[in-house]
Amino acid sequence: MEQFLSPLVEIINSVLMFFYNNTGNYGLAIILLTVAVNIITFPLTRKQINASRRLQELQPELKKLQEKYKGDKEKYNKATMEYMREHKVNPLGGCLPLLVQFPIIIGVFQLLRDPGAMLIDNTFFLGLDLVLSPAEAGRYFDFINPYYILPVISAAATFMHQRMVLTDPKQKMMLYIFPVMILVISVNFPAGLVLYWTTNSLFSVGNHFLIKAMEKGKENKKEEIKDGDKKAQLKSDPVKADKEKEKTTEQADRKKRASVKELNKKSAPRNKKKTVKGKKKGAGKAK
Repeated sequence: MEQFLSPLVEIINSVLMFFYNNTGNYGLAIILLTVAVNIITFPLTRKQINASRRLQELQPELKKLQEKYKGDKEKYNKATMEYMREHKVNPLGGCLPLLVQFPIIIGVFQLLRDPGAMLIDNTFFLGLDLVLSPAEAGRYFDFINPYYILPVISAAATFMHQRMVLTDPKQKMMLYIFPVMILVISVNFPAGLVLYWTTNSLFSVGNHFLIKAMEKGKENKKEEIKDGDKKAQLKSDPVKADKEKEKTTEQADRKKRASVKELNKKSAPRNKKKTVKGKKKGAGKAK
């Protein structure tokens, strides 16, 4: 495995050294490496997030299918696959981009877990020696160990990202297990590697919001084009335009009548009670 990834590790090392030679800061070089990796893998990340979002939208219908074929797993799987094929959703769409990115993550891990192999003079960033792990740095501090800040932020960022991408309710436990696992293992990893994972997780959260905004803008643009085409058609066909206008007016009148009817229904019982009360008072006076 290491032999297979060694060319990739060398490429990542060259990029990291390029950033370090131009900034003179190991921590900043790691952050810039994370930015570069996120830019390269952004198209794959976009596909992954869109696939996850589509699966999330289909969850209510998939739940209905699960209830319908509760006793027959084979029929349920067949119906689920047909439903996804009908809506052009690939159940592996969210996994394949992650599998492509996985070798890059492993390459970065192999490089940063042994920073002594790199020709870097200054490994400090914000007062932290990124070669040390939080567990190793503990011997230099009596009470508060600042190295634990990175694992805590990393776990929080991982939790935020997991909360956004998890679509299956059955995977809800992963929402809590994975961040805790990241917190525990980060304690024994070099702070430089934890910094990479923290920055990557924060970028993942930012990518999610960015892609969501891009897709929303794309949908709004489609709606505008659709409305523009419709207006152009109506303009070129006066008869159709008049019919559309009549239809719109009729719908507005129907809504107005329905709202008036609903208002009358709500106010009718109150008026009836007042009338009955008035009759009783009048009857008492007559006596």
